[in-house]
Amino acid sequence: MRAFSFPWSRDKPRSSNQINQIKPGQGSVTQRLRLYSGLVLVVFVLFHYVNHALGNISLEVMIEVQEWRQALWQSIPGTIVLYGALTIHISLVIWKLVLRKNLRLPLWEWAQISLGLLIPYFLLTHIIAMRGTAQRLGLDVDYDLALGMMWPGAALAQSFLLLVVWLHGCIGMHFWLRTRPWYTRNFGWIASFSSLLPALALTGWINAARHNAANILTMQISDPAEAARYGDTLKLIYSEMFPLFELGRTIVLSLGAALILAMVLHQISLLFKKRIKIDYGDGRIITSTPGHTILEISRNAGIPHMSVCGGRARCSTCRTLIIEGGKNMQDKTKAETILLDRLDAEDSVRLACQAIVSGNVTLRPMLKPQDQISAPDAADPLGWGVERKIAIMFLDIRGFSRISEKRLPYDVVFILNSFFAEVATAVEANNGYIDKFMGDGMMALFGLATGEVEAARDAIKAAIDCEKAAITVSQILSQHLNESIKIGIGIHVGDAVVGRIGKTSDQNSPSRLTAIGDSVNVSARLEQATKEFGVAVVISEETATLAGLQNTEQFGEKTEISVRNISRPVNILAIRNLDKLGEALQ
Repeated sequence: MRAFSFPWSRDKPRSSNQINQIKPGQGSVTQRLRLYSGLVLVVFVLFHYVNHALGNISLEVMIEVQEWRQALWQSIPGTIVLYGALTIHISLVIWKLVLRKNLRLPLWEWAQISLGLLIPYFLLTHIIAMRGTAQRLGLDVDYDLALGMMWPGAALAQSFLLLVVWLHGCIGMHFWLRTRPWYTRNFGWIASFSSLLPALALTGWINAARHNAANILTMQISDPAEAARYGDTLKLIYSEMFPLFELGRTIVLSLGAALILAMVLHQISLLFKKRIKIDYGDGRIITSTPGHTILEISRNAGIPHMSVCGGRARCSTCRTLIIEGGKNMQDKTKAETILLDRLDAEDSVRLACQAIVSGNVTLRPMLKPQDQISAPDAADPLGWGVERKIAIMFLDIRGFSRISEKRLPYDVVFILNSFFAEVATAVEANNGYIDKFMGDGMMALFGLATGEVEAARDAIKAAIDCEKAAITVSQILSQHLNESIKIGIGIHVGDAVVGRIGKTSDQNSPSRLTAIGDSVNVSARLEQATKEFGVAVVISEETATLAGLQNTEQFGEKTEISVRNISRPVNILAIRNLDKLGEALQ
């Protein structure tokens, strides 16, 4: 098989590890403050819901854990951090909404905004009831008293608040983490936890409230005086705090109305600003006011524009080529610079979600929008493309031109199909995925659903089984072959971009997964090296280390080879004894 080169190979020498040393877009200061404050609130909610869930065990356990939570969040530092985060998050979100230049947003973003706007209405009443009562009346609002205030009159409102807060947080976390390899790899577990926790929290606090109500009824019989004091306390809270509840709701509704009015006035003011032309290079020319990002301009004009991360500089799917008018673009943000440098992008390439247009410009989005491609299933996170550490195997039949010489086309295809049927079984039995067949060669991926350690071990086991398959097929087809089938296999574990490339005419038949990156070139080079060292299998030293192989001298020879476009030599292990290698994997 001839040397294999890839169009994504770079002229600039670069090690595969350099990619991971560059962090993805970090966003502006306000974006990071909004993110970090949101994370503080998520942590608070997480512990709060776990505490609620303990109500399924007993009210006593719930109360005991609550004391630990209060020691953290009701301390001076905890109060400052919690209410500071709440104030910052709400303020920045409101500020962003007021200054939003268009209201054409994806459905998920509108859902998050709508849920977020509902939270203050219910949350302010909750805060007044818990913290306000303690501050104004000097009462220690423990779980007994809190559950008495909420059950049964406020049960629906509190349950609704619990679900709204959780959904709002989950949407934000999902679109923050969806481009992270570990998140997509563990999405099933995370989704299960995200569904289970609010359900347990909901049933937990309701069970605890019912248990508390039963205790009160028992108290009325066993200790009427104490029950009377408890009832008087609740009456005092209602009489003193109810006006504050009404005032809080009025304030929130007034602020909501003011927010909507401010957004409307801002949108009207934009209509009177000067207009600029944006040419999409395909006949579509639209006008807009300056100061918008390219993504905002596209959305406002109803032009589909790819943006997996929702316009937060956490992916590169909104990449746009600036054909003319680059001087009419504002300078790159820090987040944009980091992400485009990571991609070695040309200066004329900008992120549509970050690039602000101040004058006439001609541009072209570099990726097709979602409605023009076969959109991947939500349960298939690999469909959008993720960066993941996987094991890549290249396999080639040695001297197949001699085997196929003077044979009819039917015989050649029959031999290849017979061989690759056995090889495919070996690969798939070891959790591998056939990327593609290339004439008398094959490329397979391992670790798409497992970790890198399992990927390394599975790939090596598959290589051993492939060698056995070559022997078996050679024996079965001995009358059709003038020599036994010999193979060469190269295996490397490294970072690669994995995704579905291409589009089929059958919408029900998604395109196959493939891997892109320097690691693919390394694996192909290792397969070629099997000829140089006269062995069937060559693996990288990194693969051997991850697989836990020790005393490698008993089955292999350590050396190094050079790989095109990789600045440093790659340490490899040429396998001399596959049987010993198999024993070492046990």
